Amino acid sequence: MHPTDSSGPATPLQVGLQLHRAYSVATQQLDMALRPLELSARHVATLFLIRDGIRTHRDLVRHLHTDKTGMVRVIDDLERLGFISRTRSTEDRRSWLLALTDEGMSGLHRAQKETRGIADTLFGVLSDSDLTALRDILARVLGEAPTAP
Repeated sequence: MHPTDSSGPATPLQVGLQLHRAYSVATQQLDMALRPLELSARHVATLFLIRDGIRTHRDLVRHLHTDKTGMVRVIDDLERLGFISRTRSTEDRRSWLLALTDEGMSGLHRAQKETRGIADTLFGVLSDSDLTALRDILARVLGEAPTAP
């Protein structure tokens, strides 16, 4: 059986390859749409996490499963654009606390407008229950707690 054959029961290899392809297609399309804003999909994911309460470089690396050096570049970019601020933690002088600025919130809204059509195209073939099931399945694969409805 060929790894991309979609007949018969799915194998972990097939699903893994499809997830990788879906990620690559989505990231490429999102990056193209965000280029005029000087942002990438990685920047926007970081902005969403900061907006939702992630406050440190270390926590961003853990949530995004990425490398420390790359995350420093993303944070530097977002600070240069005026989208985030960094302040030294009073509890741990080695850490910086990240916060979304007003400009960052505005930039996040602009990014969402630019990318909404891409998300609709990518996921428009799925029903609401399909999307919920996909979200919950991916959470299980990643070892995360299920999302409350």
